[in-house]
Amino acid sequence: MRSRTLLLLAALLAPLAAPPVCAGDLVAEAEKAEKALAAGQVQAAVDALETALDAVWKASPLTFRKAVFVTATPTGFGAYLPRKDAVFTPGEPLLVYAEPIGFAWKADGDGYACDLVMDVALRDDKGAVIFEKREMGRMALKSRARNHEFMMKLDLAIRGLPAGSYGLDGIVRDEVSQKWGKFSLAFEVKE
Repeated sequence: MRSRTLLLLAALLAPLAAPPVCAGDLVAEAEKAEKALAAGQVQAAVDALETALDAVWKASPLTFRKAVFVTATPTGFGAYLPRKDAVFTPGEPLLVYAEPIGFAWKADGDGYACDLVMDVALRDDKGAVIFEKREMGRMALKSRARNHEFMMKLDLAIRGLPAGSYGLDGIVRDEVSQKWGKFSLAFEVKE
């Protein structure tokens, strides 16, 4: 059972890892977690798994676990109501919930800091950019932990957008690591 669990964990995490992280490092942390848990040391087990997650996180590109249109402004990580469709009326704001992964933290006093900047681009049905705004949002956070459960929100009101099909790109720059990532969401405007 233990071998199967370790192999499954390694198989799930290995594709996410880019060098220098290797599956052996992840398996070693999983083994530490398993031994700690068997000894009733829950915090040590969680710490070992967080060490493995940190290694994968650092080696990963900046990407998005989730990016969806929502019905109201999100209030926190996982605290959002997804829209049933991506059809908007003219003048209706585009509300987006997004979960970035792979961003970096830097030491900051007795804690850590991250700094993500979002640019947006709106494309027509042929892919041509019809609207761009740099630094549409900035998400800077100071924390005593290198949080992984993190969300970004976007509230974009575009007036005068005629009926049609469009694409919204959120381009996020990590000011700490200089990584960047993008999410794209298709949507329609209907009268």
